[in-house]
Amino acid sequence: RVDHERIRAVGPDRAASEWLLRCGALVRYQGSPKWQQDYNGLPTGPLGKYKIEAINATDSCIMYRGFDYLDGLEHVTDIKLEKCMYIQDECLQRLSETNNLQKSLQQLKIISCGNVTDKGILALHKLTNLEYLYLSDLPGIREKETTFRALQQALPNLELELDLE
Repeated sequence: RVDHERIRAVGPDRAASEWLLRCGALVRYQGSPKWQQDYNGLPTGPLGKYKIEAINATDSCIMYRGFDYLDGLEHVTDIKLEKCMYIQDECLQRLSETNNLQKSLQQLKIISCGNVTDKGILALHKLTNLEYLYLSDLPGIREKETTFRALQQALPNLELELDLE
């Protein structure tokens, strides 16, 4: 469950960091080359000092219920969803409807997420600043040609890299 009180108290980036790390994901802050993975090692400092720039959710248990934590993030340019068993089409729809992510997100990788189908991939067309999309090992995608053509049409500047059997 999303703790909106916590988001107000510590700011969206800190609250999202806590949620992501509790779920097993990693975050990287603006201006830092280092991935943050230790919940107890989260940096402290003035409210809003640390802005999440990248999220690596490999093998994490993030799910739709927590996606409200992403709403306030204004600086995320890069998200990797790999082997996330709870990520499904609704998550990708939610991601693409998040106003801040529509503005900031440039790179997205979706790898080995078995519950993602064509519907979820098509929903990504709302991420208008997306420059790079990597899709790999997604057995739920059935209409590859149609799906990718529609996505390319909606996002003509998108570099789409596919590794799908």
